[in-house]
Amino acid sequence: METSTLRWILVIIGVAIVGSIFLFGNPEKKRKPKASRKEIKDSHERREPTLEGNSTDFGIRDPDTGGRVSATDSAAQRELDIGGERPASRPARIPRKPAGPPPEKIMTLFLLASDNRIITGAELLQATINTGMEFGDMDIFHRLPEGSDKPVFSLANAAKPGHFERDGWNTFETSGVALFMTLPGPVNALDAWDAMLATARRIGGILHAELLDNERSPFTRQREAQVREEMRNYDRQKS
Repeated sequence: METSTLRWILVIIGVAIVGSIFLFGNPEKKRKPKASRKEIKDSHERREPTLEGNSTDFGIRDPDTGGRVSATDSAAQRELDIGGERPASRPARIPRKPAGPPPEKIMTLFLLASDNRIITGAELLQATINTGMEFGDMDIFHRLPEGSDKPVFSLANAAKPGHFERDGWNTFETSGVALFMTLPGPVNALDAWDAMLATARRIGGILHAELLDNERSPFTRQREAQVREEMRNYDRQKS
């Protein structure tokens, strides 16, 4: 798969994750207590070191370096200096190739575990094996057509950090996953969409998960008809 395509997929995953935060938010997150007047006064007298970063940097891995990049800044990496003095000078950053053109269209489906269930790593692995998906680039799953390394569609974690840990399946848990495809792709838009929808429904059945559309609303038959017509029009324009 080309580097520029990988970088755009990183952006896509980031967008999907940002949208899913509201859906799969951490129920254990607690509201921070208000600071007292004394604490506010002390904060003016001294400044504590902070870690500055993008709120959407969910640790998605860069396929070129194996490091982690922000989903909204996939063309460059930022490093944090933790513990220790900042060096007087930094070596010049090696320029990276600019990302290629963005996809013309992105189609996304979400699967949310029903009844507040948790999807385990073992369950997810079994579901992807049963539906012919392969674990690969960016540490997510892909449906690859024969003779091509560009995926028809992919599957990522719908919660932080977006990707999956290759050796962490025994302890992995999530509330949902996201399937997405970019257009143009290696096959016709309608064929790709039908394949992704069928796979999403089968995985949803295995994981007891609810199928949601790109707006994170229940995926209805009416919405299915609308999307299929949209994919037909796209193929006509490309023919």
